[in-house]
Amino acid sequence: MLCLFLHRCGVFLELVEIVIIVFTAIVAAGLAQSYLSRGYAIATSPLEPMALLFTDGVLQHGTDSALRHFAVEPGLHAWQDIHDTLVPIFPDFPLVPRSGEEGRVVLEPQGHTAPHNIELRWRDALCWVTLTPVEEATAAPITPALEQEMNALRLSSDTMINPVWHLHPDGTVCWKNPAYTVLLELTRGLDANPETPLFPITPGDGPRRVALRLDPLDAPDWYEVTSIQMGSVTVCHANCINALVQAEQAQRDFVQSLAKTFAHLPVGLAIFDRRGQLVLFNPALVDLTHLTPKFLSSRPAMLSFFDQLREDRLMPEPKNYASWRQTITDLIAAASDTSYEETWNLEDGRTFSVEGRPHPDGATAFLFEDISAEVSMTRSYRSELELGQSLIDVVEDGLVVFSATGALTFCNVAYRGLWGHDPDTGFVETTIDDCINLWTRMCQPSALWPEIAKCISERSTGTPWDMTLYPKNGDALTCEVQGIASGSTLIRFRTQKPEHGAAVPALENLQK
Repeated sequence: MLCLFLHRCGVFLELVEIVIIVFTAIVAAGLAQSYLSRGYAIATSPLEPMALLFTDGVLQHGTDSALRHFAVEPGLHAWQDIHDTLVPIFPDFPLVPRSGEEGRVVLEPQGHTAPHNIELRWRDALCWVTLTPVEEATAAPITPALEQEMNALRLSSDTMINPVWHLHPDGTVCWKNPAYTVLLELTRGLDANPETPLFPITPGDGPRRVALRLDPLDAPDWYEVTSIQMGSVTVCHANCINALVQAEQAQRDFVQSLAKTFAHLPVGLAIFDRRGQLVLFNPALVDLTHLTPKFLSSRPAMLSFFDQLREDRLMPEPKNYASWRQTITDLIAAASDTSYEETWNLEDGRTFSVEGRPHPDGATAFLFEDISAEVSMTRSYRSELELGQSLIDVVEDGLVVFSATGALTFCNVAYRGLWGHDPDTGFVETTIDDCINLWTRMCQPSALWPEIAKCISERSTGTPWDMTLYPKNGDALTCEVQGIASGSTLIRFRTQKPEHGAAVPALENLQK
């Protein structure tokens, strides 16, 4: 019995030892597995991801690595600050943060070997931006040169003095630089909606001018706005042109002042700028040329202006059109270089004096003056002089007139034949002293010669007097001296003939 009992006890102890050994092995295996599992998790856990959280486009939170990488701070930067950095590598990166119902999208780099993809997750007004690493086989770090370029672009945008903004296809502002933000706050206040464009423009329009008034009591500020379509985004620039607008206004005021000044001039005025376009004309030009104000207001070119004058027969008709065009070209060149002056005899009997004068900055001014009355008066006066000369030349007595200064101003044919003297052939004027010397040489001496010179110098208008001259060759002469109008003196030489006993005609009748 004892042996049987001991035998059973030994078997029981062996079973217990086996159970203990198995339990110990199981525990050890579990501990080993737990240890190995924990060690693998630590070794394979990724580094802290680069993530940013935006609310309504404003940065609210970010991991340290993301804040350092993008050089941004919560509350001070917005969506557009990272947009400019990421869009060169991720062209599909949205201009505005996604919002609305919960969603997720992953963006991959295009044309670059960037080490990350971008994961966008959003819900309502919240939007997460997470940079997730790609596989090591295809990943490559952002080069310092690329990062420097991105920083330079962001710095240029922040320091630009001209407003720049981007428009979404629906016309709302999706990005703006600080200069635009400052102008928006000054114009509409701090509570202005940033999505409403400050400048009302239509995408695709060319450069246009827009006025902004910061203060109702002040003059508006003028901007030239240009827009460029880049894909689905419209990039807009605004350039302040106050100085240009003020200069243009000053020029318009100056032109208006000139127009008012020249409005009452009887001379037609046409001023062409450096490009050869008509920029100023006065009413007298319309009256003289009969060109319509509509045509002149259209700012015709200089050649077109003269073409119209030719068509209306307001300039001499050329023999052929080609030579006329060359003449006009020479006229323009002459007026732009030196003064040009010409007289136009028109078909309707009028006479124009046309003068071209160059002006600073390449402008050319043409003056048109109707000198028909002056020309007619000159012709009439010349005709009267010729008629009077013809009548005086019929008189047989020699007649000569001296001015108050003693200069010979007139003589007839009989005088020239009597004394052999033609004063028109000399280059200098003939005086009374010259004539007395001539008469003295051709006549016998006389004590009355000085009296003639004295009568002329004293402008004597008293009673006419006479003296007898005895030429060395010829009959005796009666010399009659009499003062006439304007301080002039008339001297008449009559040949004395024995058979001629009639009285000498009165000088008063001769004057009439």
